[in-house]
Amino acid sequence: MKTHPPRYNPAPAMTIGHATLARLAPLALAATAAAAGVSDSARTFDAEAVGRPPAGFTFHVARDRTTPRWLVEREQTNGFLAHRGDAGHAGFSLALVTTSAPPDLSLSARLRLSGGQRSGGIVWGVQDADNYYLARLDLDRQDLALYRVTAGNRTRIEGEDDLELDPTAWHTLRIVQQEESIRVYLGGIRVLRARDRTFNKGGRVGLWCAGDALAHFDDLRVGTGEQREGDADPRRGR
Repeated sequence: MKTHPPRYNPAPAMTIGHATLARLAPLALAATAAAAGVSDSARTFDAEAVGRPPAGFTFHVARDRTTPRWLVEREQTNGFLAHRGDAGHAGFSLALVTTSAPPDLSLSARLRLSGGQRSGGIVWGVQDADNYYLARLDLDRQDLALYRVTAGNRTRIEGEDDLELDPTAWHTLRIVQQEESIRVYLGGIRVLRARDRTFNKGGRVGLWCAGDALAHFDDLRVGTGEQREGDADPRRGR
């Protein structure tokens, strides 16, 4: 039986299968509060100099020779990290936090995919630019997927398509890794769940997007994943 991913519509009545957003909202808020409780660090980019790369990151490209352009931008009082790719570049670009994260962690970020290949996400367990986990949101395909990238080759572990996401809006991605268990959340609702131990010993974390994407990232939060959370899970009707 096919399961239904979160439906994001401009109207408040967002549905997930037969469950309404109103039904899931208390669980989603509980999960968000739990994540905030274990958060150890947050990068909002509000205090960073506009037009320059932020401190504390290294930048990489794969399958392309183009130098990545990651610069801090601002809209009114809100600062964020922007990736401005060049048309026709088919590689991938990463912005990685310089320090390593613990093996069990909670990682989240807000992202807005405004142009080019509207494909971006978060990475963790990063060993180098060719080996890591990736939770990727693709607005052109209306797809959310969990990948394992090894030696530069991407393997899809789990995914959900047929999403209905506003292409102009900010969306929040979050993962929780506990030993070999991985959970992927979109807008506070758990969408994917899988088990994999390839990179479950820890590594760096960061941001990922397609090489030609115009992508914005904000509120990058890293915390421990030791605390068990209540899940707003459309698969189980809870």
